[in-house]
Amino acid sequence: MENTLVKHYGWKRAGRIAVSVIKYVFLIGFALMVLLPLFWAVMSAFKTTNEILADPFALPTSFYFQNFVNAWNRANMGSYFLNSIILTAGSLLLLIVLAVPCAYTLSRFKFRGVKVITLIFMAGLFINVNYIVLPLYLMIFSVGRAIGVGTALTNNYFTVIVLYATTSLSFSIYLMTSYFKSLSPSYEEAAKIDGCGYFKTLVYVCAPLAMPSILTVILFNFLSYWNEYMLAMTFLSTANSTLPVGLLRIMREARTSNDLGRMYAGLLIVIVPVLIVYAFVQGQLTKGITVGGIKG
Repeated sequence: MENTLVKHYGWKRAGRIAVSVIKYVFLIGFALMVLLPLFWAVMSAFKTTNEILADPFALPTSFYFQNFVNAWNRANMGSYFLNSIILTAGSLLLLIVLAVPCAYTLSRFKFRGVKVITLIFMAGLFINVNYIVLPLYLMIFSVGRAIGVGTALTNNYFTVIVLYATTSLSFSIYLMTSYFKSLSPSYEEAAKIDGCGYFKTLVYVCAPLAMPSILTVILFNFLSYWNEYMLAMTFLSTANSTLPVGLLRIMREARTSNDLGRMYAGLLIVIVPVLIVYAFVQGQLTKGITVGGIKG
């Protein structure tokens, strides 16, 4: 009997070890799939084209920073970079101004039609903006022609900023509504006793408490706006294009001009801001999704 129990627990322990080994093998394999191409791109950004063609996996013999100068000046990555900053910052600002009050209202107030409005916003989660780019362009172009401004509405930052923000409202409201619901009503009751109205309660009490959720929304949408291609390609001219559009142009030019180093340098210019932003806010990312307020 004792030998049977020992064998049983021995097999059970061996099974747990095997599962752990398989799990770590998959995790390490996935990490290598992500890190190796990134390492390759970083190393290639500091190498000449001849070095890249000779041995793509070799370390650079010397750091060739001219690739970044060529990408920034000759490939206009500096202009694309500034355009991406303007569009991303403007879209995030408009999104937060619209989404925070809307999420707070839907989560805290009961009024006729609140369930219908919430359902409409949730339905937006299933709409992929890439599928409606052409109808959006034709609709906005028709409006511009009707009011006599021609293509002015289809080639300016404000239109793209509005499109970025509005197409992200559903996800942002969904995430922040769940977070606002988790906050204890005692916060608002205390603010009401101190004489705060609804607006002050939102700005000075609830919004700061929901900051982890707001930062999560900012991070997700920053990644989306920074890497967005279809809307920028459709609505903006070459001079007003963003980094993803500019990067595609560099890749096309690299095939003809045999300047691979400039292409990898441009890729690194696109990646670095994302890594910097994520490094600053990654601590709030999980908290914004999983942590609620106190339970009253």
